[in-house]
Amino acid sequence: FTSPPLQRAFAAVVYVSEGRRTAVLDVIERVAREATAPRRPVALVNVFRDAEYNRTGFTLAGRDVDDVRRAALDVAQVSLREVDMRAHDATHPRVGVVDHVSCHALAGERAGAAKLAKSIGEGLGTLGVPVKLYGDAASDGIGLDEIRRRSGYFSGAAGGRWTGEFAVERGFAFDYGPSDVPEREGFGMVGAVPWVCNYNVPLAFTFADEGLDAETRMTRAMAFGRAVAKRVSARGGGLPSVQSMALPHGGKVEVACNLLDVDASSTVDVQRATAAAVAETDALKILGAGASAMVEDGYVTNQTPESIIRAIDAIDAR
Repeated sequence: FTSPPLQRAFAAVVYVSEGRRTAVLDVIERVAREATAPRRPVALVNVFRDAEYNRTGFTLAGRDVDDVRRAALDVAQVSLREVDMRAHDATHPRVGVVDHVSCHALAGERAGAAKLAKSIGEGLGTLGVPVKLYGDAASDGIGLDEIRRRSGYFSGAAGGRWTGEFAVERGFAFDYGPSDVPEREGFGMVGAVPWVCNYNVPLAFTFADEGLDAETRMTRAMAFGRAVAKRVSARGGGLPSVQSMALPHGGKVEVACNLLDVDASSTVDVQRATAAAVAETDALKILGAGASAMVEDGYVTNQTPESIIRAIDAIDAR
């Protein structure tokens, strides 16, 4: 008896810098749905719109690299037509209209995800978008976090707001597309890594001093949130395989986390670590007398690899 070969399954998460204009998002989502089954054996398994971050993630999945590539580029093309970075405003950092595409092998060899990332990057390049590859797709092995640091991705973090075209402070060469970053489109980061779980933990604040204006309150809340995020992250000596940053979100501050390996650090671990970090951070010094921070329940922004594979299986069964 010979066991059947493991079926391949790939996902591409396309992050677009638009989350507020419903009419525009409806156009992009319609194209995303038209790019999938029954036209192609690809599933649109998740659409996560975030008005506060002015950002939307489209998760496309299928068995064939070329099918997923075509669907992702359909989403990218309409997004580039509808969104202008020069008019963009957000409380989430970004580098371009098609800000980031993460590619993942959910079943099968990781090399397939690298092939997917390279082919999407090449396609974006032909659409006039400079592209920097990362992870398994990058010849220089650079990681996503390093691209972000070198490019100035986090430069608006102190105020928690990013407005207008992206001013690149890069220390790297692009892999595809033009060498200069166009103001309207910005550039894109495309890579291949194992599945990443995005988990955000909101922090709510109360201030005893009624004389504080909203800007001062948010400035203090962001300073507290950054201290908490640093304690939670692996880079700050916290949980292994966790990247985190603090971002304003609807009058609160979110500790936005990338869980690079949920076996090493789970969402439960992150929730507990955030609560511990809040308890250990000096609220009096950062927030002021009588102020406090409360940890709310976190949330994930995407499906799990298991649920995505089930969606692909459903297409296979048609």
